[in-house]
Amino acid sequence: MSNSQTPVVFTGKAGEYFGIWIVNLLLSIVTLGIYSAWAKVRRKKYFYNNTLIDGVGFDYHASPIAILKGRIIAVVLFVLYQVLAQFSPIAGAILLILFLAALPWIVVRGMTFNARNSSHRGLRFDFDGTYGQAALTFVVYPISIFLTLGLALPFVMQRLNKFAFDHHKFGLSRFQMNALVKDFYMVYLKLLGTLFAIGLVLSLAISSMVGSHKADKVTSHQQGYANTVIATADAGGFMKVTNADQAYAEEDYLKDLSPEERAEFEAQMREYEAQMQQEDTAATASEDIQSTNPMEKVFGPYASMMGPMIYLVFLAGLLFYAVIIFVISAYVKSRISNLVWNNTNLEHVSFISNQRMRDLAWLYLSNAFLVILTFGLATPWAQIRMARYRAEHLVLTGEADWDKFVGEKKESTRAMGEEIAEMFDVDLSFG
Repeated sequence: MSNSQTPVVFTGKAGEYFGIWIVNLLLSIVTLGIYSAWAKVRRKKYFYNNTLIDGVGFDYHASPIAILKGRIIAVVLFVLYQVLAQFSPIAGAILLILFLAALPWIVVRGMTFNARNSSHRGLRFDFDGTYGQAALTFVVYPISIFLTLGLALPFVMQRLNKFAFDHHKFGLSRFQMNALVKDFYMVYLKLLGTLFAIGLVLSLAISSMVGSHKADKVTSHQQGYANTVIATADAGGFMKVTNADQAYAEEDYLKDLSPEERAEFEAQMREYEAQMQQEDTAATASEDIQSTNPMEKVFGPYASMMGPMIYLVFLAGLLFYAVIIFVISAYVKSRISNLVWNNTNLEHVSFISNQRMRDLAWLYLSNAFLVILTFGLATPWAQIRMARYRAEHLVLTGEADWDKFVGEKKESTRAMGEEIAEMFDVDLSFG
């Protein structure tokens, strides 16, 4: 096999795609969703046409009418389920079971429709997965995830990707994904090991900070307690304490006191403690009368700052959570994509993928921030960035002689399978 490399190039531009995206959005809203079928074709055509291999782009041939018919059927089924679930939970449950039984068919139809309506250099793709294989992959295997409390997840992911890749063809040439189950387990084990190590370090750091704070607090209390002992010797020669709440009795001194002197000392201590308790009770009652704000009771003079602080802490926590989710998603997506593509070949052509977690994490975070900041108007820019990144980090290696691929004609298939899959949010993308 030749070692020559052919990069995948994406030439789409955010400003150019924004015009397509905004028109698609507005017309879909005005037509109550009817135009969304045409919007989908325009969107996919743009991304396909701007994804080039050796200077030639892909093409998308689906008919908007076929997609619209499929979506109408999907909407009717969805409304039927909602109505039946409201009036007859049993009928709704039966319809849900029927949907789960039909899920493998939906997946196969969706993949077949999308493959047969995609082409490169005039040669169509194809998908030949069967219902039985899809049922095993999308119904039986996922059950093992729950039965094993998640331990079977890498195994299921390997089966999903293998099903998706091994049954796709370019003309008569079949894709083949050779990544093993153990390779998927290594990806997830490294993730769990990293999360465990980070959690352990954070726990130790927090424990150390809390312990240090408690030690400092005790030391400070003891020093203040000892420094406030004000004692004078009376005629009897024993100690009178003027701040009993914060005074330490010197053991050596007390040992020298007679029983009568110790009794008098302890009586003075009890009297002083009772006086202090009365003063604290009176002060608390006065504060309750003067202040009706519960925050002031807890935080005192800092109560006015606690409202904004709570919001800042909440936002910081939300941001931290988002960062963690994006980083984990970036790790899994980059590692699985690299694993799958680097172990896939198409006859004499293989692939090299080198996505990096930090790059994807930055894309996820910055895209999300800009989309939120612009109330969604930056969505085209975010989509273009993601498409360009994926293309720039995928290379074909080997003999890219397209004349060696032989095509075959396939009858067009209806769009219902793919559109029902979209309606019920079945993700058909892997790797």
